[in-house]
Amino acid sequence: MPSKKRQVEVIKAEVPVWLAEKFRRYVAEKYGLRRGAISRAIIDMIMKELGLQEAETGETIDPIVGLGLSSDYQWDGEDLVEALRRRAKLVPSRR
Repeated sequence: MPSKKRQVEVIKAEVPVWLAEKFRRYVAEKYGLRRGAISRAIIDMIMKELGLQEAETGETIDPIVGLGLSSDYQWDGEDLVEALRRRAKLVPSRR
């Protein structure tokens, strides 16, 4: 019986520390902090660069940020999830 396990290959690359940190921030903002987010981001970027998929729109945090920018909310650099919950009055303000 053939294995249904997904075939994957591990690709290792050395990148400058500053670039790795910037990439991790980008992945956390766009894909969240879920397990496998970095792999998903790399797969999406490679596929997009090779022309194997179109850029996906509307599935990122960009629409949420845009909505926040068009509101009267003053963001002070705190965690975005916490800020949105506070905005929705789901948690008390720490200020």
